[in-house]
Amino acid sequence: MIVKIRKHIKKVFPLLALLLVAVFVLSRVYSPDPPRTPEIFIDATEASDYVGEFAQVCGYVASARFATEIGGQPTFLNFDRPHPNQVFTVVIWGEHRLAWRTPPEELYQNRTICVTGRIRLHDDVPQIVIQHPDKISLP
Repeated sequence: MIVKIRKHIKKVFPLLALLLVAVFVLSRVYSPDPPRTPEIFIDATEASDYVGEFAQVCGYVASARFATEIGGQPTFLNFDRPHPNQVFTVVIWGEHRLAWRTPPEELYQNRTICVTGRIRLHDDVPQIVIQHPDKISLP
């Protein structure tokens, strides 16, 4: 019996050691999302200066579009100027649209809104991708 246990330990120990090392490394690399309350509050025209930051960006939705022909069926909310000359974009992927009772492109078109999230660049245009209506507020 003891011989069998020793054989199993010899097989399992390297895997266990590897798993522990992987958990340790990932715990040092992984950084959770920043707090839900942003510390940066900016206008859409300033968003390109804050790429990578968690912020609240406010602006006028000059154009909005539910792009059903694009993979993932995104909704685009373009700030200050209509697409393709927008200064900032909010992206809502199709899988998250059900969180809105009214389609976002109808709800926010021609309104000033604020959106909270991490600012990223896509084709040199700053954007925030959101998944829930609680990330958008009316100033």
